Amino acid sequence: MKSDNKRYITCPFCSLHCDDIQVEVNNNKFKIVSENIKDCTSKIEYFNIKKTSNLTAISKYKKINFNTAINAARKMISRSEDITLVNHGTDVNGVRSLLNFAASHNCVVDHVNSKYLYRNLGIIQRKGYMATSLTETRNRSDVVILFGNNILKKSPRLIDKVILPKHSLCTNLKSRKLLLVGDFDAQSVKIAKKNKHHIENFKIDLNDIPEILTKLMSDDKLSKNLEGIRKIIKKSKYLVASWITSDFDKCNDPDYVISSISDFILSMNQTSRAACMPIAGSLADATSSQTMSWITGFPSRVKFNGKSFFHDRSICDSQEIIRNRNTDLAIHISTVNHNKVELNDKIKNIFIGHINSTFNIKPDIFIPVGNPGIDHRGIMFRTDNVVSVLLDKIREIELLSTQDVMNMLSEVDN
Repeated sequence: MKSDNKRYITCPFCSLHCDDIQVEVNNNKFKIVSENIKDCTSKIEYFNIKKTSNLTAISKYKKINFNTAINAARKMISRSEDITLVNHGTDVNGVRSLLNFAASHNCVVDHVNSKYLYRNLGIIQRKGYMATSLTETRNRSDVVILFGNNILKKSPRLIDKVILPKHSLCTNLKSRKLLLVGDFDAQSVKIAKKNKHHIENFKIDLNDIPEILTKLMSDDKLSKNLEGIRKIIKKSKYLVASWITSDFDKCNDPDYVISSISDFILSMNQTSRAACMPIAGSLADATSSQTMSWITGFPSRVKFNGKSFFHDRSICDSQEIIRNRNTDLAIHISTVNHNKVELNDKIKNIFIGHINSTFNIKPDIFIPVGNPGIDHRGIMFRTDNVVSVLLDKIREIELLSTQDVMNMLSEVDN
């Protein structure tokens, strides 16, 4: 590959949206050439063009041209009595187009990860919350606690970009400490410890987090391991707690676990500075919630009722709607999801997604679209919601964006 084909991209496939990833592009295929991001490489390069990629529209098992697919989808929409829009990850303009479509067809709009969003929002609504940004954590924290088990797998560069970077404005990085609290596997611990900083791995059942945090804030005598952690915490000047809510799926009470972490942070602020830094999901979760909040006043689970959008956390839960077949047509949008998407074969399904999308069953109509940050420009929000990042394009495969396709589908045949 020629050296002049090298360029930097802003990655759309994780909520950190790192902008220092260098790629080489040749014949519309790209290869990561940046060093030390091995854990991200396979995820990003998954979206390359392959022999199995679907560059044309499909009706069940038959390939059809784009215009035929649009017309067939329009007919399905016009004949439907209830439509549910499920966002599996797209950019700001994509979310805007979903809401415009919903306003024309009285649809429910929901993000596939909204249940995780509401776990964090529930704490804000009931108790209050103290949060910080990635930049503040990078430059000012002296102690970081990661709770969970898969946070380093879902956000592989959290360590080298935020927690233990090479450079920091205000903090002596040699004295920064990282505590892993939960059920981290050996590989995650190895990733953390390769940075040669002070790292403690405290392996516990995630259900025990509330009890452990209560003990750490008490004056009771503790075990040797816990006593060591308490000394680190008590001496901290700026402590940051971070987690991904999906890590607590198997806990008896995920909300209680997250609430206990928030309470712990609030109590720390009585004598020092501390803040929460939850990490959003990798399906453009933050982008969806931010854009929907601007336009509707609600971060997810909304429905247009002919006059305005209303929100109901239960009624507008897309997963429950589809599971109970309270809709006859689901339109799925997926431009950054590398996982297999589960469709319900008891209802009609239109799938608008990237060329390597996979499903448990074939949708009635599949319309390929480009990836933001690869095939077209776009904007996404970082996990801490304080930075919006510009995504550029690096290849030319003549695929429309989600916004383009949704606007075409709004032109329903009568």
